[in-house]
Amino acid sequence: MTKSKLLGAAGRFGVRYGQSVKRRIATIEYKQRKKQACPFCSGRAVRLSKGIWSCRRCDKKFAGHTYYLENLFLGNAQIKKTSKPTAESKSETREAKSLKKEKKSSKQSKSNK
Repeated sequence: MTKSKLLGAAGRFGVRYGQSVKRRIATIEYKQRKKQACPFCSGRAVRLSKGIWSCRRCDKKFAGHTYYLENLFLGNAQIKKTSKPTAESKSETREAKSLKKEKKSSKQSKSNK
């Protein structure tokens, strides 16, 4: 009995469980077996447990998908942690919201004319 190309490693299940389930397992296992890259330094990431990953190069621990890392690349972005928003940032967000409301109201008045 040979494994089909579509199912790959999920061909081990034979006629059991149905084709859609085996196809889903095959895609997950294909992604899982690839080398995973750290989103911070592009080093080798290793799965510690479900959704918990660790980088071998920079020794950072981070959360990700359960079986593989995807859509986590941050590039050179700095992660800024703030415990509570300051009064200045609150006033800035209020001003931004008011500007958005003004733009919406001006667009609606133009469309009504």
